[in-house]
Amino acid sequence: MGIFYWYSILIAVGLCESLDSPADVGADSEVKNTEFDLNKTELLAAFVVFRHGDRTPDQEELDKLPLKELNNEKLFYPYGKKALTNKGKQRAFLVGKYLRDRYNGTISSLYLPNESHIQTTDYSRTKMTALTALAALFPPPPAQRWNPDLNWQPVPYDTPAYNVDNFLYYYNCPRYIQLRNKIYELPEFQKRLAPYERLFKNLSDKAQSNITTAEDVFDLDNLFQTLGNVGVLTPQWAVDVMPQIKEVTKIEYAAEFYTVELIRLASGVLMGDILNATNAIIDGSDKVPKLWLFSAHENNVAALMAASGVFYPHQPKYGSTISLEMRKDLVTGKYGVLTVYAAEAGGPGVILPIRGCGSKPLCDYDSFVSMTQEIRISMSDYKKECSIK
Repeated sequence: MGIFYWYSILIAVGLCESLDSPADVGADSEVKNTEFDLNKTELLAAFVVFRHGDRTPDQEELDKLPLKELNNEKLFYPYGKKALTNKGKQRAFLVGKYLRDRYNGTISSLYLPNESHIQTTDYSRTKMTALTALAALFPPPPAQRWNPDLNWQPVPYDTPAYNVDNFLYYYNCPRYIQLRNKIYELPEFQKRLAPYERLFKNLSDKAQSNITTAEDVFDLDNLFQTLGNVGVLTPQWAVDVMPQIKEVTKIEYAAEFYTVELIRLASGVLMGDILNATNAIIDGSDKVPKLWLFSAHENNVAALMAASGVFYPHQPKYGSTISLEMRKDLVTGKYGVLTVYAAEAGGPGVILPIRGCGSKPLCDYDSFVSMTQEIRISMSDYKKECSIK
């Protein structure tokens, strides 16, 4: 059994306990060790995943509420569908300011290409979020001020092709989708959803579409959020049951990362890349970037949280940020891992305890490596495992 067995138990128990919690994030989720002093540690590298800013709906969501007036392109002018709004750009700018405040000194005030690795998914909203966040993170100092009338400089990023991007596992990894669907066949999830059977029927009748799964409810929840971003009010029939809709959304998030295999397919490649980089730092390499930024989606924020052992079922908000930091204790000389979650765009960041490390803010590096052994996966193995078995 070994590590795999115990990691599975930790994940399952942790998620089930979180589902019983009445709050999105309880007070006990925050580290209570007030004696911990970040100034007694050296930050060696940070790996950051953040959600894009506020957006307009995509067609899959609009299909959950098939009203003619909602498919009018003028409703989403000038952004278009599934696009970042002006409010989303403002929120993304706050993400960049938060990152500058947190990592200033670790990275230079200059944009130095060897200090950062920046990546987005192949969506306009994540690319625009990255561009706006980078504008706040890297305003040009005098040496890079190329236009006296513009406090901005171009900063490049990478975007993997859609069909080979492991961040888009939810769309291009059939095995993940198959496994996630099977979670709802488990007795504990059948029991969780039983009280919401009337909700599914009510939403199906009111929306005039087929709302039969937790994922359908989640899509409808997203639709109302995105329509609100362009000034369309949520209908009263949905407002009346919104607390129930939010609870079903949390159940959907619990299902998405309920097993080790689901977590491995959702975030195992990223975790492997992170530990390859941190191992190289320990080995003395000076070629590893100090700041790794990934402009992505809410499920990617949740996936890294799950892989790091700090996840609780919830939908990360627009502009939310999870950071996995590699630090060196200046007193003991030991390496450790710190997880910091900014639930709101721009922070504040809260240190979350890593399951298996007790309530210690800084998780021992070797312990963290051992705990994540079964979820790490290479890109080549990810492609193989994503095939339907």
